[in-house]
Amino acid sequence: MSESNDSKPKRTAGSPAVVIEPAATARKIVPAVAVSRPVHRSSKTASEHVLATYCSALILVGESQQAVARGLTTLAIEMTELAQTTLTEAGDNAAALMRAGNFVDAIKVQFGYIRRSVASMVGASTRISEIGANLMTEASRPIVAPPSGAARLG
Repeated sequence: MSESNDSKPKRTAGSPAVVIEPAATARKIVPAVAVSRPVHRSSKTASEHVLATYCSALILVGESQQAVARGLTTLAIEMTELAQTTLTEAGDNAAALMRAGNFVDAIKVQFGYIRRSVASMVGASTRISEIGANLMTEASRPIVAPPSGAARLG
């Protein structure tokens, strides 16, 4: 009637409530066999299509980058010409101020310089805006409307 406490596993506060026998955890290990499936003609065609689409996308991005480079070159030339014109006008104005005989002539020279500078800036801003709009049009054209022979994305 009296059972000994030695036959039951003792449970401590940190031990799990379920006792797992070592035989229950042993499993039969089956080596995995690599089964190669034959490549179907449709999957080869699909991969070729993906590659062709990727290549055409790279070509279109390259054309877009070339258009951006051309536009930025044109923009840099225009900005350089604007800076040269502005510096030349400032030098001419300084020389005219030195030649001014009195205060009234100096004010007339300054107002003339301001009028020419504002007109130059308005004209330059118009040209720069046109260059910027042309840059965006040319840069987006290869991607938005690719040539008819190219594969369309998407």
